[in-house]
Amino acid sequence: MRIPNNHNLLRSRATVACCSVLSIAFVSATIHAEDQPAVVHFIDTNTDRVPAQTVFPKYPSIARRDRIEGEAVVCFKIRADGRISRPVVTERTHKIFAKPSLQAVKKSYFEPLGPGQVLDTSRTCRTFRFRLDPIVVKRDQKEEG
Repeated sequence: MRIPNNHNLLRSRATVACCSVLSIAFVSATIHAEDQPAVVHFIDTNTDRVPAQTVFPKYPSIARRDRIEGEAVVCFKIRADGRISRPVVTERTHKIFAKPSLQAVKKSYFEPLGPGQVLDTSRTCRTFRFRLDPIVVKRDQKEEG
């Protein structure tokens, strides 16, 4: 009978543990992504500046529960360093979408301007569309007949 080398045993246990952690992280991320409807539609009115990071608002749980869809428009200025200033919600179809839209814009930022580069500092508006996936209802064959 051969006794396994401690080094090989530790390495194989570490490999199993690492794979387990990765698979759990992947499964939990997949489940989390499926549970949270995404805001997949957004529009910027001014395309002069390039977004460096666009944060999407979280779909409010109450709106998801009550199957509420809608839009929110947030207008803001973009500083030379790419940060957002003076964001304000100018339009909304339901008040429940105002806060997450405003928070998402505050967390977003744009590419900074290069040396000597000057762009218009007019206000830019971003429209977020909150849409839910349709619910598919399966009927029993007994009910159809």
